[in-house]
Amino acid sequence: MNPKDRRRQILDCSAELFAHKGIGATTVREIAVAVGVHSGALYHYFPSKEAIVTELIREYVVDLTSRGRAVMAQGLAPVPRLEALILAALTCSADYRAATTVWQREATYMRERVVEASLDATADELEEDFRATIAEALADGSLRTDISADLFYRLLRDAIWLAPNWHQDSPGYSTESLARDIVGVFVDGFRTRG
Repeated sequence: MNPKDRRRQILDCSAELFAHKGIGATTVREIAVAVGVHSGALYHYFPSKEAIVTELIREYVVDLTSRGRAVMAQGLAPVPRLEALILAALTCSADYRAATTVWQREATYMRERVVEASLDATADELEEDFRATIAEALADGSLRTDISADLFYRLLRDAIWLAPNWHQDSPGYSTESLARDIVGVFVDGFRTRG
């Protein structure tokens, strides 16, 4: 197996083990067994278990931010932009289900990895995009002002962030369908009435 493929295999196996057992409970030996190499061989690809975690979170944060930037670059009006941001965040969380699960379970540790990798500003960019879009929709009268924008953002974020814990794509109910339903509950529920 070429080094790039082996590195990918290590990351994927590690992500699943971390999501299932937790980072602290997962040993380098277990990762090596899952990958099918001697534990010492892992150090040819990553200097430590923490480096594996940092790379997993880097991939997720960079992809999530890239998807958010692509939505923001489309020049959409605030509510359609909010809907597109929801779909982008939801599909990215689904694509990185194991990384999302690990982050949820070990938020403080993962945030330390983000800071260590100098990704903290990048990791916060999508939140800023959501908050700015919500503020614009409030300002143009598309969304109600009787509910706190912060509360709306937090409820929406948690619906998106926690969905990969219980939702998996199926022929009858895709991630896109879930995104439409989240928009229906949250965005349509927050629209200006009458």
